[in-house]
Amino acid sequence: MRMEEVDKRKAYIQQVRKSFDLPERSYEFERDLDTKGEVQEGFSFFKVRLLVAAFIFGAYVLCDYTKTNFYQYSTKDVAKMIEQEFDYDGMKEKALQAFHQIQVKRK
Repeated sequence: MRMEEVDKRKAYIQQVRKSFDLPERSYEFERDLDTKGEVQEGFSFFKVRLLVAAFIFGAYVLCDYTKTNFYQYSTKDVAKMIEQEFDYDGMKEKALQAFHQIQVKRK
């Protein structure tokens, strides 16, 4: 459908609804005229995260290209930290031990 046909159809539907209208009743098309059946633009946290990630990646590439250190870390140090294995099971055990110590101290 062309946009003209869509607008005509919306106007016709609103006209038919108004013919059955009660003065105290409020329909959806009266509250949200422009967004009925359409996606509303809003704040997207994903866009912010994507921009921050792109900025960090750009800074990494720039530091690698210019051989710059950032707070005494080179890009090779950062790459090693990223590649490093993290012991999630060990971390879980440490967290449980700390939680149990907190409970024991309360008693």
